[in-house]
Amino acid sequence: YDFGSGAGFYVNATQQPWAPHYRMYDYVVKELPQLVENELPLNGERSVSGHSMGGHGALIAALKNPGY
Repeated sequence: YDFGSGAGFYVNATQQPWAPHYRMYDYVVKELPQLVENELPLNGERSVSGHSMGGHGALIAALKNPGY
């Protein structure tokens, strides 16, 4: 897919036609953790990990959400 200049897999789209539905940052930081917590017996402690582009996304999410 070509999402345009500056697009990435760990951002919320800001331009049409992608903005209403391409909200990857919100999915990874908000929706996905809640889905995992609802399905698995977790203790509330969190860590972040990733490799290559996933590591970049994990680091950015952690830096934008200290204490989360």
